Parts: sequence; C-alpha cells; structure tokens
Amino acid sequence: MNTKNQIHKLGFLSLLVLAMLVNILGQAIHEGGHLMVYQLMGRGPVWAFTSLIQLWDATPIHPDEWVETSWDGERGWLKLNSPVSSKTERVISTAAGPLAGLVGAVLGLAIARRGKGLPLKQLGLVLALNASLVAALYYLRSPLRTGGDEYEIAMQLGVARSAIDIPLGLAFTLCLFLALREFPSWRTRLKWFGTVLLGSVATGLLMVGADPFIIAQVDAGNPWFQPMLGYSFPVFLVNGMTLLWIWIWCYWQKKQQMPLEHHQIEEQSKSEELIQS
Repeated sequence: MNTKNQIHKLGFLSLLVLAMLVNILGQAIHEGGHLMVYQLMGRGPVWAFTSLIQLWDATPIHPDEWVETSWDGERGWLKLNSPVSSKTERVISTAAGPLAGLVGAVLGLAIARRGKGLPLKQLGLVLALNASLVAALYYLRSPLRTGGDEYEIAMQLGVARSAIDIPLGLAFTLCLFLALREFPSWRTRLKWFGTVLLGSVATGLLMVGADPFIIAQVDAGNPWFQPMLGYSFPVFLVNGMTLLWIWIWCYWQKKQQMPLEHHQIEEQSKSEELIQS
C-alpha cells in the first residue's frame, strides 16, 4: 500500500485527538529546550506547562527559594536555585525554546516522509503541522507583541527584534508549506489544517489556564507539585501520559488498518492473477 497516498485518510475525531495530544507534546518540546539549558547550567528550574514558574505580582512565600529578577523595571521572582550569570547564558537558554520547536517541525516532516507504517507517518505529519502552524501564527502576530523569547534575545544581542522574528518565522512557514504539500488536495489540506488548529487551541487554553494554579501550589510548597526532572510533578505526569496515549493511538490505528491492508493485498493479488490469466 502506498502510505503517501493513504496518509490523509483519517477520521475527524481520530485526527482531533491526535492533534490535541501532539500540541501538548509540541509545547513540551519547546519548553524542554529552555529547561535543558537551565539544567545543564545547574540552575535547578521548576517548569509549568508553558513557562518557567515565576511571580510578577507578589512576593513568594519563601523568597530564599526563588531568584529575584526584573523586567523593564518590574520586579519579579523566578523558581531557580541560582540566577543566570551571563548574557551568553541568557541568549542560549532563551533561544533554545524556538530552536527546539523548529527541530520538532523538521523531525515531524522526516517521520512523515521516512517513517515506517501509516500511523507513524500520520503522527509525524501532525507534529510538523502543529509545530509550524503554531509558530507561524505566533510570528505573524509579531508587530502586536511586546515580549517573548525573541524580544529577550534581541535585547541581549542589541539588535532589532525583526532580525530574530523574520528568519525564524520564514523557517517555520517553510515547514508548514512542506507539510501541506503532503496532501493530495486543498480540501484535505483545509481539513487537516483546521483540525490541527482546533486541537492546538483546545489544549493550549487548558495548559495556559492550568499554569496559574501550578505556580500557586509550587509557591505554597505543596509536596505534590515539587519538581521532577525540572518539571512540576503534575506537568511531568501529563507529559508522560501524553507520550503513552500517543503510543496507544498509533497502536490502535495500526490494529484498525490491518484488516483494510489485508483486503487491499488480496484485491491486488486477484487483479494480478486476472491479468496473468
């Protein structure tokens, strides 16, 4: 069976579930880029779903367990063991998130084109679409934004933010274009585009809504919200369960597709026998 021609044949509900799961994974990839650098530098970060745990409107209950910082004259607190010590470290740790997201988009494209088995290819394609679509829309809103990773990088390097936004925006847009080329028609492209966008918005709102609660519990010293591998425990648990559910999704899809593949092989064999006769 030609998986490239079959990759788009996925029901709306199955595609939506996968898009929601992959959006959680995509966010974890982006934040994992930041977290990895902080961990390598020995800063001991504690991460929520969408950002390093931080406070800007209140003093922590235990200030000695946080690092005081400032942003445009505003005082804040970061959940780190020690402060970031140099401009180079700031640039690397900030750039690691967008770059990790770009690697995720490229990896998704590679899996969609080279992966073995239809469910794995579909997973790769959704990963590529999710990472590139979310980022492309983010950079499209660049003139309306005043903060973000790119602003921090540009400020540390002393360059215009557009010098950071434009190359990254173009790279993610190219990944989005290449992902959409995998589909045979515009109708199918719109179906996948819309469903991936819907799944991204649904889980994105849930993660953003959960972050203030996680931050408050970490600040309160709740033992169930202590860090594990740099993530607050509920975030670590959700990310781990997401990987498990993605594996279950792929396994289920493979089981569902086996009878169809067997039928197609039988039909092809019968056609070949008829031609030979």
